[in-house]
Amino acid sequence: MLEYRFPFEECLKFNFTRVFIFGAGIIGSGFQEQIDKRNQVLNLGFIDNTVQTQTAKTDIVKRVGVHKPDILKTSEYDCIVLACDYKLIPEICECLFNMGICYKKILSPNINRGAFFTPNIKHNWNRYYDGVDSSADKQVQRRFVPLLEKYPISYAHVLDFPSGRGRIAESIYNIYAEQINEFICCDANNEAIDYCRQRFANNSAFGFMVNKVDGWECLPLEFEDKHFTFIYSWDAMVHFSYKWLDFYICEFYRLCQQEGYVFIHHSNLTSSNVKCDKSETFSDNPHWRSPVSANDVKRISKKHGFTVVEQICFDWEVPNLDCVTLLKKQ
Repeated sequence: MLEYRFPFEECLKFNFTRVFIFGAGIIGSGFQEQIDKRNQVLNLGFIDNTVQTQTAKTDIVKRVGVHKPDILKTSEYDCIVLACDYKLIPEICECLFNMGICYKKILSPNINRGAFFTPNIKHNWNRYYDGVDSSADKQVQRRFVPLLEKYPISYAHVLDFPSGRGRIAESIYNIYAEQINEFICCDANNEAIDYCRQRFANNSAFGFMVNKVDGWECLPLEFEDKHFTFIYSWDAMVHFSYKWLDFYICEFYRLCQQEGYVFIHHSNLTSSNVKCDKSETFSDNPHWRSPVSANDVKRISKKHGFTVVEQICFDWEVPNLDCVTLLKKQ
């Protein structure tokens, strides 16, 4: 069983004293007990999406008080300590990022860090999806359209991988609907694909697939060779390791028709200006970016036969943290 410890050393290192604990459950209560044993006055209270002070289950939580996340918009604080199951940390952190909170103000609990080497692809990410759904059109107009419009891309057969709940798919479809014959949403998360089925229930162009996984091993996508004219990935492969990128870019080459294009949003952490250890444990890095670079993706893509058409690095709070790469199968 994992042991969750309050990150006292990190708070001491950065002189953090005004702290919110995000999570008013068992882990959060345990953190408050650890604080009390040290006779330290550290936290401003608990933050939780559902629990309120009067409905809190434990006296220790009631004593300190529970607030909704909106309090972060108006309060002065040094940091937020996440008090949740490690599987929820990427999701909650992304929600905080979308609220405009700097990654430097978010501390994870001290636990067995080995669990974070690979993204938790099977987790229910609904809270994250709810927070980012409204930003899809803006992201597509800013990151996709200016690049895609420069090239003669066919949108006859499109694959969105991993699709999540289809927010980007909806935006892409609305722009290129007249050219699209088939649009496939593919993700390892069953609930996400079920949501896509409901979202696009009245659109016969859409198809859906849950791709299989074997633990954390990559498995081929169950589509026939040379099936798609355009494949894209947004806001997911930024967490993929070099190994996973190598595997799936190879898969994209197999699935792509001649003269087809592939658009990939990925990490550029190891070439960015961010000053951190750039750990192989991706959750230790800003915005959970994997330790790869634009040059890594270029190298992998060329190895598998793609022509690298264009690469554009851009900021994701951190300068040049991310990159989009456009590939073509000649």
